[in-house]
Formats: sequence, structure tokens, C-alpha cells
Amino acid sequence: MPVFDRDTARIKMVALTKPGKPNITWYSLDKYTNKSKADSDIITGMMRRLKEKPSIADVQVVQFYDNKTKELLEEYRA
Repeated sequence: MPVFDRDTARIKMVALTKPGKPNITWYSLDKYTNKSKADSDIITGMMRRLKEKPSIADVQVVQFYDNKTKELLEEYRA
């Protein structure tokens, strides 16, 4: 079983990039079966890691979704 499982992850991050660049999709390590952290803590950690990547220069919008309900949790615009 992969560490990042798109079917059981609690939070999905989608980073929308400039035209012609591939969008970025990440899934949280925290699973629905193990709610050990608050959503805001997971989102903060994912944003911190994204900001460390060189591809952050191409990101225009970052959206975080509840991976089960597909509800938009937070959105950040560059």
C-alpha cells in the first residue's frame, strides 16, 4: 500500500499553475481512519512543504479539499 493513498487521505491539495505548466496534486498522509491532527495543521504543513519547492513560482491558486466529501476547505491565491 502506498504512503500517499488518494482513496483514504483526509485532505487533497490542488495547486493550479500558470498556463502550460502541470497542476500539482498532493494527498495528506493523515487518513480518515486516524484523525490525529486538525485539518488546519495538515494544511499548514502541506503549504510549508509546497513553498519549499521550486515549482511554487508557477503556482497561482492553492485549494484544499476534504477528500471524502469533496468540500473546499481553504483557498489561497498568489
